[in-house]
Amino acid sequence: MITLLVEAGVLAPERDITLVEAERHHLRVRRARAGDRVRLVDGRGGVGDGTLVGVPSEGTVRVATLRSEPAPPTRGLAVAAGDRDRFEWLVEKAAELGITDVIPLETERAVGVGTRVRGQHVDRMQRRAYEAIKQSGAAWAPVVHLPHSLAELVSRRREGTRWLADRDGGLPSPIPPSGPAWTAIGPEGGFTEAERQVLRDEGWWPVRLGRHILRFETAALVAATLMTSHDS
Repeated sequence: MITLLVEAGVLAPERDITLVEAERHHLRVRRARAGDRVRLVDGRGGVGDGTLVGVPSEGTVRVATLRSEPAPPTRGLAVAAGDRDRFEWLVEKAAELGITDVIPLETERAVGVGTRVRGQHVDRMQRRAYEAIKQSGAAWAPVVHLPHSLAELVSRRREGTRWLADRDGGLPSPIPPSGPAWTAIGPEGGFTEAERQVLRDEGWWPVRLGRHILRFETAALVAATLMTSHDS
């Protein structure tokens, strides 16, 4: 069955909705036909089944059923805003793994990277997160936030389990299934000592994510796997 993205709030039983151009193009590529059943997701918990009505290229779907999936527990990544192509890839994989929030971090060693993530790149990354859930079957897509400074991160994201990726840290403990969890990951070269101290002072616990030094996107995927592995 073809999975299609719709805007949040438009799904309702027995309602005809019109898909955006990107989804109409998807139907053309898949050679869909009138009467084909489709799965509809909005990335915010809404999941529906529907049927294509009329000419598929016009993108009209009649919604048959709708259900709302409860929001998952917070599983957030705050990752140094390094190379944007690698960060965009990370966003896609984070969506597949069930991460709920991705925050690009403006750190001392990342700020000089010419290809780093900036605010104007966030919309594209958010679209990639939505595209990823079409393949994974998830009902919720992660929110990709605007870049944060370290001060903004620690002032707004203090609840739940908080890991600080650190080669010299201890082994991560299991995450409570229903409690929020976050991991902060530095750039190539890691956080500065001053940045690590800020995080430690705010209760971010140093944990080791691998035997060797990891690229930021590798470390983020390890953390994402550990944070979501026991979620239902």
